[in-house]
Amino acid sequence: MKLNSHRNTVLALAAVAALTTIGHTAEAQRLSQIHPSFYSGAEADTRNQQFYLLGMYVGTGGLGWSPFFNVNGYTLRYRVPNSLSNRGPSSLSSNSSTLSAVLPTIGIAYAGRRGGVSFGGGYAFVNKENPGAPGAEAGGSSGATASVSAYQNGSGRRSLRTQLLSNYNFDSRYVWGRGRASVPFGHSNRHPARIGAEVVGQGGGTDTRKSNSFEVGPTLEYAWTPRLRTTGVVGYKSVGGPSFPSRENAGYFKLEFSFSP
Repeated sequence: MKLNSHRNTVLALAAVAALTTIGHTAEAQRLSQIHPSFYSGAEADTRNQQFYLLGMYVGTGGLGWSPFFNVNGYTLRYRVPNSLSNRGPSSLSSNSSTLSAVLPTIGIAYAGRRGGVSFGGGYAFVNKENPGAPGAEAGGSSGATASVSAYQNGSGRRSLRTQLLSNYNFDSRYVWGRGRASVPFGHSNRHPARIGAEVVGQGGGTDTRKSNSFEVGPTLEYAWTPRLRTTGVVGYKSVGGPSFPSRENAGYFKLEFSFSP
């Protein structure tokens, strides 16, 4: 009887040790899948507005649901109305203002075999606030944010890729959204270049400090390596709203980089 008791004790300890080892191994494998991606972008238009962004995304590989962390910072240089002018509040001065922000976001993402979706929440820390600043992707004032994104990769030799990104700032009541679609430049998905188009809409603000802008243009994406990509856009922009005496149209140029080590 005592022998059986000792044997059962040894088996129980071995089972616990095995389960602990398996748990640590699974956790180590999960942690080994965590990898960061880095991205940056610059945009300028013929109205002398400029936008610069730098960010990092950290997620896990594999299919199914998983958490993610994203942080980016941007600087926006934009033209401002001169409400103190003797010509009245509707006149536009040649002065410009600069706004900068940092936006950390945490959330959950779902990855399927050909598509995925993510939901996130964060907080924008803004310097030199202006709720109606046109082009402030995360909003022109400090406040909580919510983001939603989705993507879909088609099948076939010339598969269509689509992407949707959006963000809302609750304090400045500012929404930003961008949709893109692209196909391979050649007759195969192995071609390093893809051509497509983007549509961007953003706007909001509080009181009389409100603005909106719309952009549309063709895109050219080039994969220098499987981990390094560049995207360029040349398109048309329209900016207006209560903060402006009249609607302004301009051409814009955008250059983006993404790197996944």
